[in-house]
Amino acid sequence: MKKGNNCTISLGSNIADKKQQITNAVEHISGFLNDCTVSTVYETDALNGKDNSYLNAVLFGTTHCDYNTVVTFLKDLEAKQGRNQDDSNAGIIAVDLDLVIWNEQIKRPKDFERHYFNQGYRELLAKGIYETM
Repeated sequence: MKKGNNCTISLGSNIADKKQQITNAVEHISGFLNDCTVSTVYETDALNGKDNSYLNAVLFGTTHCDYNTVVTFLKDLEAKQGRNQDDSNAGIIAVDLDLVIWNEQIKRPKDFERHYFNQGYRELLAKGIYETM
């Protein structure tokens, strides 16, 4: 029996309560996906070198939902946690949730190459998370 679709999600936040933002996002995503594993939470500098530093994590889980349903869930969760376009334009990111890898297909190549994703992704690789697929 197929376990479902594999999802690898990048999480990030750069606001004052960024640790709580990541914690809340992990909690909600873990309630939506099955068999979730999360990297440690780690700090990274903003890509532009001027915005606040980020807390990041990478989460792996499975689902029987389709790709678009998962992306919609993540974007709705961002909005519920306070992300809006005006703040994003100003470099203020309440929470950023991106489905980077879907069933072994890299859907967001730029994110896949970034240090903020790779640190957590490599941690999950080292833990053998992807060997059980």
